[in-house]
Amino acid sequence: MDAKKAFNPARVGGIDVKNRIFRSATHEGTARDNKVSDDILAMHRELAQGGTGLIITGYVCVSKTDNAGPTTVTVTDDACIDGLRIWAETVHAHGTKIVAQLNHSTTQIFSRPKGTVFGPSPVPDPVTGIVPEPFTGKQLNELVSEFADGAFRLKTAGFDGVQIHGAHGYLVNRFLSPAFNTRDDEYGGSPENRRRLVLEILTAIKTRCGMDFPVWIKLNGSDFSRDGKGFDREMFLDLSRELAENGIDAIEVSGGTLFGEHSPSRSKSHTAYHLDFAKELSEAVDVSVVLVGGLRNLATVETILGETGIQAVALSRSLIREPTLVNRWMSGDLRDAECVSCNGCFNPKGTRCFFHLSEEDKAFQKRVMKLMGAMGKKT
Repeated sequence: MDAKKAFNPARVGGIDVKNRIFRSATHEGTARDNKVSDDILAMHRELAQGGTGLIITGYVCVSKTDNAGPTTVTVTDDACIDGLRIWAETVHAHGTKIVAQLNHSTTQIFSRPKGTVFGPSPVPDPVTGIVPEPFTGKQLNELVSEFADGAFRLKTAGFDGVQIHGAHGYLVNRFLSPAFNTRDDEYGGSPENRRRLVLEILTAIKTRCGMDFPVWIKLNGSDFSRDGKGFDREMFLDLSRELAENGIDAIEVSGGTLFGEHSPSRSKSHTAYHLDFAKELSEAVDVSVVLVGGLRNLATVETILGETGIQAVALSRSLIREPTLVNRWMSGDLRDAECVSCNGCFNPKGTRCFFHLSEEDKAFQKRVMKLMGAMGKKT
């Protein structure tokens, strides 16, 4: 196996990158009327200037059946393209690549829905309590086209690729999970049928954008369901093999849900907590594997890259606290990332590190964190 180093240029998932430390998708929450805002540009400019090799954007809405609020970027019509082009150019100006995460929130909505909430089956959301209206077969065909059309708009705007969000309890993950997908049509009832939607989305994007346009996916190694009925390791490996056979370019390995035994964002006591899933996957498929979760130490990153088939690592909260972390490490300052994993960065007013907030906003965020903690205890 060729030695892989964190700061060496590489080709990962069909994209040439300046280094192997990426920013994992992190919802910005600062769009303006569903368009790219100055705040979004400033955040990504700082990350690119700070040395990040590739940025995966936060949740980009692709479907008119979704209930995205005004602070989420949408790509549901061509009016978005000019703003997207500025976004891509802002990142490219500093030698960093950018991949847009395509998502649909289904029932994971923490504000009043503006329309009907759709999902695979009428199973109540464990956190929000919302019971979705099941998609019809016709609607699912339209949804697949919406993913492809959104990806094409991003390609037109100069993005380097797209990532399907298939983790953390969002729509694709819900279709994959037998706990939430109780359908008895061609999109449910068996593992093969539960995989149908995501495979159709992949095929549609590749058909619309060209086989050489990089399409990535974020997957749970496990939902860590409390009752054992959710998406699990065996399903993860089976799906990943099928995705690899059908042209996926990279798989980012994550795990957990807002209502599972583990959430997607764990405390500081957990380190590289999806490593086993990612390592096993890298031995099972011939596509790029990216690891996210609990990576705060450069020596750990170098060991993972050097001793496994994992091609790159992705950080989220650490880069919210320190957007220039990669440059700091490259300069020889090898102290661990300063992030304390408090989750205080996930703010309804926009994603920002808790320690960078004003005293007024800190007080507001403490109330939000208390509320989210109470919601977690109910599950």
